[in-house]
Amino acid sequence: MAQSDTQRIEDFIFVRELNEVFLLLDHISGRWDKSLYASGVVDDGSPHIDELVAIGLTPAGSDTDRVAQAVKLLQAKDRLNAAARPATGLTIAFTLLVVGEDNSHDWTSWLRRLTRPAHAATPPAPDRPTRLTLARYAFPGLVRIAARFKLRILAMVLLLILHLVLTCMMSWHVMGGNVILQHIDALKAQQAAVIRSISEAELKFAADEKTLVRFCTGANSGSYRNTEEYQLCTRRGQIENQLQAVRSNLRIWLQPWKACYGWASGWLAAPPVRGGSEDVQRRGTEELARIVTMVVGTAVLPLCYGILGAGAAVVRGLWAKMRESMLSPRDYTLALLQLALGATIGACIALFINPSGQAAGSEIGLLGNWALSSSALSFIAGFGVEGVFLALESFVRRVFNITETRTVAH
Repeated sequence: MAQSDTQRIEDFIFVRELNEVFLLLDHISGRWDKSLYASGVVDDGSPHIDELVAIGLTPAGSDTDRVAQAVKLLQAKDRLNAAARPATGLTIAFTLLVVGEDNSHDWTSWLRRLTRPAHAATPPAPDRPTRLTLARYAFPGLVRIAARFKLRILAMVLLLILHLVLTCMMSWHVMGGNVILQHIDALKAQQAAVIRSISEAELKFAADEKTLVRFCTGANSGSYRNTEEYQLCTRRGQIENQLQAVRSNLRIWLQPWKACYGWASGWLAAPPVRGGSEDVQRRGTEELARIVTMVVGTAVLPLCYGILGAGAAVVRGLWAKMRESMLSPRDYTLALLQLALGATIGACIALFINPSGQAAGSEIGLLGNWALSSSALSFIAGFGVEGVFLALESFVRRVFNITETRTVAH
């Protein structure tokens, strides 16, 4: 390797170390909870701030001075990393590259220049040195990684928002189906009570008149035998009209699910043959609606809320790391793994939970007794997925009577 190439590499490494030191100095000086003058720090020969600034302003005159400056940089880097922990020079630089100050290389600045009126256009000003400049020079290999990281995190947040909207719409839709079915059950109970009252009135009228009669046979012509028959038949007609309207709403509510079921059955098998009387079809519609609300409410929605809980934990963790300048390139991979674990535990948490209560003498479940819905439990489990898996490991040891064995070194 030529001497000039070696010299350029040494200069490059020296500049990187110097910029990283200045990044650490800037980070520590901007935090109220961190200081270079913490208790216990004594003058042990480590370089002072004025010496570090002098390194950047006055280049070394000889090789001996250059070696001394390099030693001071390494000592300062070690001391500053200890003062800035848990943040490091790498995490500070990467956080700045992802969410740093505005500059002409940022896509938002490019968008503003693109949407600026033509008459207001001005020649672009050269970039002024900022903390981003220090980050780029200290860690040049992180520039492209940070740009990809920013786009991926933006895509993840947008997908989570879309998932939130779809989950809310599905939850509201299932809730509407449950309300319709509950209304149908209530109207059926009222209809049965009115029919019972009509039967009792018919028996009473037959005992008084010594003849068998059927009420409500002349309802269409408007002829009634007495006031009681008029009231009972009117009430039954109102209930039947309400049932007809509610069943019509149920058919409309079920149309999207029927379309999905027909599409799936077309791939798996031949479509089912519809037939039977009107009463049979009506009962089949109600039964299918109950199946849909049960399956979606106990299987699909918990999975969706588990992903939402894990997504909320991911966004909250990224926000905390950005605030503390602790963002690193591996956080995106960790976020994807956390989302996968959240989906898994959200789909399976109902297997380990007994929301209705603990039976006498039974073993305590994974998370004890909680009067919460499966969707709420899935969201909580997705949000705290690490704690849930720790509880699951403890539960497995308790169920299978596994004792922890410790290896003693001799």
